[in-house]
Amino acid sequence: MTLRQQAIATTALQAPLAGAAPPGRRAASPLRLHMLMLSPALTLFGVFILIPVALTVIGSFFSFGLTSPTWTFVGIDNYVRAFHDPVFWRSFRNNLIIVFGSIATQIGFGTLLAAILDRGIRRGSAFFRTIIFAPMVISAVAVGLIWLMIFDPNIGPLNRVIEAIGLRPPTLGWLGDPDLAIWMFLAVAAWQYTGYMMVLILAGLQGVPAELYQAAALDGARGVRAFWYITLPSIRNILIVAVLITSIGAFKVFDLIYVTTRGGPANATQVFGTYIYLQAFNLGNMGYADTIAVFLLVIAVILGWLQLRYSRRA
Repeated sequence: MTLRQQAIATTALQAPLAGAAPPGRRAASPLRLHMLMLSPALTLFGVFILIPVALTVIGSFFSFGLTSPTWTFVGIDNYVRAFHDPVFWRSFRNNLIIVFGSIATQIGFGTLLAAILDRGIRRGSAFFRTIIFAPMVISAVAVGLIWLMIFDPNIGPLNRVIEAIGLRPPTLGWLGDPDLAIWMFLAVAAWQYTGYMMVLILAGLQGVPAELYQAAALDGARGVRAFWYITLPSIRNILIVAVLITSIGAFKVFDLIYVTTRGGPANATQVFGTYIYLQAFNLGNMGYADTIAVFLLVIAVILGWLQLRYSRRA
């Protein structure tokens, strides 16, 4: 090999590879690039989620007011107070009533309407879907005001209808009677959210293969039997997700109850959301309100984890 050929070979070996980082600089790792792109979302998540949650948990161990400059450490006294507070347990009971009542009404009627639209109505199904889903897009405040007028004992049309068929309206009013108020709320919630459940379940029904119904028909399974043995098992995971979504919403409910009853009468519709508001902003017990919020947070985290788990399966 000549001297010229040796020089060319040495230069080629010493030259940097194409695309390699220049000497003295390190190539950016994919992890750093991903973290850089995620940093705006992570910053917002930390400011608006993690920091408030941390302050809520810390505040539950203190006694302080909304504008109080001093926090008094009380340890677990707020949690002991919650366990001995009858209104706390009444709120929890009402939340459970709303959970099971919403599952029965919203998912029950939603499944029935979805099955009718999927296999019963051939023409105009889009029109009926729109009409049934329409209440979902109305704000909860507007829905509450609408139903306040409907339930009004003086000008509300519901009393006129009850009287027209020969029945007697409740003396204390539909929302003023402690025995009726929670059930009237469930009726309003079902009116607003059944359409959402219907659309969610209808999406699952449309994913059931038609061959399953054809094979079931050959074995004599039609109508209700086919729905029970073919449809429901096929959309089981969708129904589980619907139950979890409904349960989370039932535990987080605040605006609709606040507009219609504000937790009354006599705490008959008091739930965690309204009780937190009452303690924090009306009574000034921010530490105790944080304690109730921690209980609600634990329930929401458990239900949210279950929802994510079953959403992947669905």
